[in-house]
Amino acid sequence: MKLFKSFSVLLIAASFYSQAAWASVEEGYEPLRDMLEQAGARVTWNQSTLTADFALQSGLEGSVTIGNDGYKLNGTDGKLNGHVKLIGDKTYVPPGFVELVLSKLRSGGGEQTAVGEALARVTADGETEAVDTGEDAADDPAIWVHPDDPAKSKLIATNKGGGILVYDLDGKQVQSYKLGKMNNIDVRYGYELNGKRMDIAAATNRTSNTVDVFSINPETGALTDIAAKPIKSDMGEVYGFSLYHSLKTGKYYALVLGKEGEFEQIELIPGSAGVEGKLVRHFKLASQAEGIVADDEYGTIYIAEEDAAIWKIGAEPDSGLKPYAKVDEAGKGHLTADIEGLALYYGADGKGYLMASSQGSSTYAVYNRQGTNRYLGSFVVKDGLIDGTTETDGIDVVGFGLGPAYPNGIFVAQDDENSDNGKKRNQNFKIVSWDKLAKSFHAPLRIDNGIDPRKLSPRKDG
Repeated sequence: MKLFKSFSVLLIAASFYSQAAWASVEEGYEPLRDMLEQAGARVTWNQSTLTADFALQSGLEGSVTIGNDGYKLNGTDGKLNGHVKLIGDKTYVPPGFVELVLSKLRSGGGEQTAVGEALARVTADGETEAVDTGEDAADDPAIWVHPDDPAKSKLIATNKGGGILVYDLDGKQVQSYKLGKMNNIDVRYGYELNGKRMDIAAATNRTSNTVDVFSINPETGALTDIAAKPIKSDMGEVYGFSLYHSLKTGKYYALVLGKEGEFEQIELIPGSAGVEGKLVRHFKLASQAEGIVADDEYGTIYIAEEDAAIWKIGAEPDSGLKPYAKVDEAGKGHLTADIEGLALYYGADGKGYLMASSQGSSTYAVYNRQGTNRYLGSFVVKDGLIDGTTETDGIDVVGFGLGPAYPNGIFVAQDDENSDNGKKRNQNFKIVSWDKLAKSFHAPLRIDNGIDPRKLSPRKDG
């Protein structure tokens, strides 16, 4: 009650604040101390750093610094719409920041995104065994759907400490391949090699600077190298990765990102000795990018330039050398750098979602898959019986039913700080049932468990 009373007083103060106080600042700027103290906040000034620190009765804490265009709220960095200014002896903040703080006050200080909307919160339903190497090792998961018994599906994941790991849906490691510093991985279905249809996995190998390609055993999920010879990249160091299966031409492509913003599209050509690679398109972004995912139905690629934005570009080799749309930007409210893993949820009738790991805020943003990719909300995987996730690299999602344990599919995320009963463990991957995640949103997300990734259909967007 005390919080809401303070909030009411603050609104009245804001409404009747003397216009003379605004004369020297840009329109919409607000005096931080005057506004927040009306809500019962404690505001202190650090002259040596020119920083205003504040603490609300709800426990929310934050700070802004004169001349900067960023802020801190409960340890999370965010971007302002302008620079903080010192006018006379008062700290003025750009429009929108005070309302952001108030939105947290209204909710009792709960977790929210940088623009103030409440986060959906879920707990993990499962987790994989930890990788056998410490530090920053586990990186990117890919979900492979078993052709006959979805309950036997596997998680195929990279370990930068030395290889590829295969897990069952209970999180038990069933295969391990010591191949080098494997970074990102993806799977596709129905690749034809020497007259035989097979599912494939492919990954970037930073040790050999190659794209490594494997067939997936249809029963066990075991991997077999099927490259005719090493598929070398022309970039300095391979990094991000996705596969793309063109439903227009039937061709398969490796999509590779580099640490300097390089992009390469390599056609995976079947030959008598195995898979060969042919570079068919390349360009360069302004800075480092790792997260990438391809929408096979719409023929679209999404690329996460880590400190900048999520970009959208055509997936066919002749689609041009520049993105044609920006989905979202880091620091604008929904994403906090680094923007990392990207994943696609295929829904019925071409609907579904683009999902992104906002590593800097340990959250995940969700966008419509169609049209302009409207932002729908964000969620966090919190601690429960299984610890939650933090600072996630790679993610993946499948809506297809995966047996009794996960009848509506799963979302999988790398966990940077894995723990067990409060004890720090090596990194691993967390599993969340899709139906739980979908229902956690105020406007629930779709649950379409019949979209078989082997039976996608070509579509036109717009």
